[in-house]
Amino acid sequence: MEKALTQDDIIYFIVTDRFFGDAKNTPEASDTAIHGGTLDGILAKLDYLMELGVTAIWVTPVYENIERFYDSEPYHYYWPQDFEQIDPRLLDGSRLGTSTEAATFADFVAQCEAKGVKVVLDMVVNHAGYGAQGHFDPGWFNIGGSGDVKGELAGLPDFNHDNPQVLDYFINTIETWITEGGVTNIRMDTVKHVEPKFWHYFKSQIRGQYPDVRLIGEVLYEGREEVEKLLQYQNYHDFDSIFDFPLCTALRSTFIYDESLRHWLARPRLSDDEPLGVLDNDNPFKGGYRNANRLVTLLDNHDLQRRIMSHARTKHGGEGEGLEWAIRVTKLCLGALFTMRGIPQLYYGTELGLEGWKTAEGDCDLRRDFPWQVIGPDQRPLEGCHKERALYDWTRDLIRLRKNSPALKYGATITLWSDDLVYAFLRIAADDVALVIINNGYEAMQWPIRLYLNPGTIPQRAITMIENELRHWQSGEKLQVEGGHAVATVGGKSIAIYCRPV
Repeated sequence: MEKALTQDDIIYFIVTDRFFGDAKNTPEASDTAIHGGTLDGILAKLDYLMELGVTAIWVTPVYENIERFYDSEPYHYYWPQDFEQIDPRLLDGSRLGTSTEAATFADFVAQCEAKGVKVVLDMVVNHAGYGAQGHFDPGWFNIGGSGDVKGELAGLPDFNHDNPQVLDYFINTIETWITEGGVTNIRMDTVKHVEPKFWHYFKSQIRGQYPDVRLIGEVLYEGREEVEKLLQYQNYHDFDSIFDFPLCTALRSTFIYDESLRHWLARPRLSDDEPLGVLDNDNPFKGGYRNANRLVTLLDNHDLQRRIMSHARTKHGGEGEGLEWAIRVTKLCLGALFTMRGIPQLYYGTELGLEGWKTAEGDCDLRRDFPWQVIGPDQRPLEGCHKERALYDWTRDLIRLRKNSPALKYGATITLWSDDLVYAFLRIAADDVALVIINNGYEAMQWPIRLYLNPGTIPQRAITMIENELRHWQSGEKLQVEGGHAVATVGGKSIAIYCRPV
């Protein structure tokens, strides 16, 4: 199988400690304690992930971490003290043994890949764990931090990558994880806090010698106005991909909190004076991303303020009707995630409506234990779990749709319509096309929308497919085309997807 991430993939992000542990899972422990999820536990639950349809898993770091910091244990494993060993707390011993060498991780990767699931390893080069300076040369650290963003990250000891010894150490440890640990895909943590010199060495040495290795950068710029700062990591530092946090903000701001689609997503293109939406930054000829289709898109993760379902429940409180609206808008967000350009990433439990948010005490609630008690022997939520089953089935169906649609995986995006409440776009690939219409209003359209199929913008072969072959992805109803216009009516807070039958 192809081991490197591509646009075919669906990434599933797992905080390993909070997912599953064969032998020692202890969810009754405090929120800041290690609960016992392990790499072995992930292997035990691969059938669930395969039934959902994910093709790649991103796991949190596996380095040996400090024991604790005050009353907090490093359940997230972002507090390393040895970058060359696996933390034994991440191993049950049932499937991977108890070795702490990188070769043990290679065994984990091999077992995942044998079932058709790629692995992304989370790596840290910016900092060590609290109090871990003694494990390294004292001259390796900055005083007060450095990088593009000044200052130590949360008070963690900050490595100075302008020091050639530090550069050499991390380049060589990364190479070991590649050669002995079986790593092909890397998610790099806290990229903007690392001195830029490091990325020059990385692309010269690692990418030069191991061209198949894929690098995804976590550069936490979330605002639409920060796209210019974000895209330099793909355009100039040669990252294969970066996380599209501005699009994440846009989807949440519009579909959950009802802000204008044309303000956030894409301008109507009626004049050159309109402010740009997030998707208008996709053009490299106008200072945009080098390749927007390789961005990793997301709705939530372990660092943002709330999970997407918690945002939906904040907006639509209460049970009954409030819960139904929360499910509806979360489904709308998921529909956009799987039809827009980029490589979609799910945060574990989002497919079940798992909630969580940051509090004054920290990020623990964002990283709740996976609710295995709601999953039945068929790897689906139990029948009585209404919210979980509705979101799971919707997510699984969207993943299957995307897998079978070259247009949704690879297609160029053409905006057909954009206003405050409606956004319609085409995805066009070499031999496929899909039409997506989003109605962000709370009511169904009062009259059908008419989308002009402009032959000055759309290839004739695509227009021919639209006229003759597109059907609604769920109902199978043929798309109506009249006088060179696609005509459709979309319900409130809903997405309509028209594609070629598989």
